[in-house]
Amino acid sequence: MNRSLAYVIIGLIFITACKTKQADNKQTEEDGRYFSVADYAIDQVDVYYGQPYGIEKITYQDGKTDTLHTNIEKIDWAAVLRIFFATDISDKKYLDKYNFSEFADTLSNTNNYYYEAKEKDLFTQKLHITTNPRNNRITSVYIETLSNKSMNKRTQRLYYIPAASIIIQEFEAGKMGDKKEVRVEYKFM
Repeated sequence: MNRSLAYVIIGLIFITACKTKQADNKQTEEDGRYFSVADYAIDQVDVYYGQPYGIEKITYQDGKTDTLHTNIEKIDWAAVLRIFFATDISDKKYLDKYNFSEFADTLSNTNNYYYEAKEKDLFTQKLHITTNPRNNRITSVYIETLSNKSMNKRTQRLYYIPAASIIIQEFEAGKMGDKKEVRVEYKFM
C-alpha cells in the first residue's frame, strides 16, 4: 500500500483510536483559533499508522439496511474524512463567529466544550467535544452542519467515539417536497 493511501486510511484512525489526543487541542478565542478537526486527525495518523481494524459498515437508506463486514483498507476513507474536514473551524476567519462554552458534567463525569454558530449561514453549526476529566483525552465529538441552497436544505449530524464508531447522518429536503435521509455507521472491531 502506498504511503499516501496509508495516510488516508490511518487518518480515520483519529476517529477510532484507543489512545486519543488530549483535548489541549481545543483552543478558544484567546489562543486565536478554535478546535481543529484536521490537527486532531493528523495527530491520530501519526500515532496509529499501520494498525489493523475490522469494520462493520451499516448503511440505512429509504427504509433499507445494508451491512458490510470488511477491514480498514477496504473503506473509502477519503470520502469519510472529507465530510469531517469540511467542518473544521480552526481558521482565524471563524473567530467571533461561534459562541464557546465549557462545562463539567458530574453525572457523566465528563468535561464538555461546545461551539455554536452565531450565524445560520455558517456550514458548521455545532461542535461538541467531550473529554475525560482525569486525562483530558477526547472521548467523543459531535458536529452538526447546515447548507441552505436555493433549491434544497441539507443538514448533517456527525458523531464519533474513538475506537468504537463513526456515524454520519444526512438529511436533505428539496423545495418540491423531496426528502432524503441516509445514515452510515462504521463500527470498529
